[in-house]
Amino acid sequence: RARTRARRRRCARASSATRRRGTAARRAPKRRNHRRRCVGRTVGDGATARRRGARTMRVGDVVLIEINEGERATFATLKEGKSVDVGKRQKVPVEALLGAPFGSRYEIVHNTGACVRLGAEGVDDDVAHGSAPVEDERSNKHVSNKHEGAQRLTDADIAALRREFTGEEMVEIIAANSKTFDEKTAFAQEKYRARKMKKHMTRILVRFPSPRQVCEQYFYSNPYKTSHMRFDALSMLLNAGNVGAHAQTLVLDTCGGIVLGAVTHRMGGMGRICNGFIGQNPTAMDVLLQMNLEDAHFDCMRHAALSKLIERREGRMDEDSKMDEANGSKDGEKLSTTEKQERKHMKVKYAAEDDFADFARQGFSSLIVSSLSIEPKSTLEQLLPLCASSASFAIWFNAAQPLAEALHHLRNTNTAINLSLVEPFMRAQQVLPGRTHPVMTTDAGSGGWILSGTYVGVGNSVHENSKPEAEMAETAKTAETATPKDESNKKAKLEDE
Repeated sequence: RARTRARRRRCARASSATRRRGTAARRAPKRRNHRRRCVGRTVGDGATARRRGARTMRVGDVVLIEINEGERATFATLKEGKSVDVGKRQKVPVEALLGAPFGSRYEIVHNTGACVRLGAEGVDDDVAHGSAPVEDERSNKHVSNKHEGAQRLTDADIAALRREFTGEEMVEIIAANSKTFDEKTAFAQEKYRARKMKKHMTRILVRFPSPRQVCEQYFYSNPYKTSHMRFDALSMLLNAGNVGAHAQTLVLDTCGGIVLGAVTHRMGGMGRICNGFIGQNPTAMDVLLQMNLEDAHFDCMRHAALSKLIERREGRMDEDSKMDEANGSKDGEKLSTTEKQERKHMKVKYAAEDDFADFARQGFSSLIVSSLSIEPKSTLEQLLPLCASSASFAIWFNAAQPLAEALHHLRNTNTAINLSLVEPFMRAQQVLPGRTHPVMTTDAGSGGWILSGTYVGVGNSVHENSKPEAEMAETAKTAETATPKDESNKKAKLEDE
């Protein structure tokens, strides 16, 4: 019996293996055909090929030029026949940049003034930052800190060298004529060469103005323009707000348009974006125009007054709005000829009546708020009803107390779930061969606070209606039955007295 059972098990295993091999053989052609179809669609899709390939610089593009590895940076618009100022009385012709991919590195030759392309970003990192420092038993304590008399060359000699030699050759000549260069350690010599490279050479890196690069540049150069919005807080704001393609997002941005541009860039022209504003006109969007957004990105954006959105959502309209619709020329009479031309040629259009109807009927799937001129609690009370159920929202503010009050209000009214109040933390790190460590001069300033959650609708307050109806009814009956008894007890006490 044992041998019979073992024989049966072996037969069963053999038959199951045969079935598996047959199934795999039948599925293999299908997999190969499916793979061919996928590859064919990927190669045949021109848009996909363009997205995967490096984008080249064209006329009219805005570029971010970093000079000498971030020592200075500037935005520039590429125009035919023009030149870009890179400092030190040097200019780069636009023709030298056109056709090259973003991320290209260039060097300006001092003796000829030519702009030579070095390659892509990250190719010569070892040359730029130096190799790992060699162990050296020498010390710099005997090297004099006084720079006077340490260099044998005069200013006139160095000026003559600039006309005859390149930047690297000049650095080697200056180092050879230094009296204290040989006495320094290997690490100090690398720092000396790097300092002279920045002084006597001009290398530029042409970057694509992505939202991260634009936000970082404004944060370090002009933070008042973007209300001190930090780039790590911007990325956390977009993630908390669940911003993505095919979404319908409501944005309230008074940070120069950096948040609106980041939302538009992430959605990729797929979906709808409503730029809500307070008052009669939207705020300035200068930062938005620095991101090289295409026409498809601007087509999905619309300006809309928040007051009108709230009215349409509640199903009511003011008398002034009704009169404006009845008399279509009334709004045209208020606008001057210049304003009409500006509205006609502006990239972001104002929302039409059909757009307001769609926003009120469907609701928004995401809400992003970044403004220092609003009160978070009252703003969320008015804007959250504009969102659809289970919509994600995120609000950025530079102080924690107003957001804490808003969180307490949302939690007590059962309006939202998954509430969180976080503060992003960032610290710069120096990453170099053999000397990686945190930067010691990190700013102690805060990147603001972010309140996020999921909207579930308007609920009842916990403190107002905390007891169920059955318990409240039972309490009322007990009070009614206890009332005559209490009166009889009072009468008995009076008789006894």
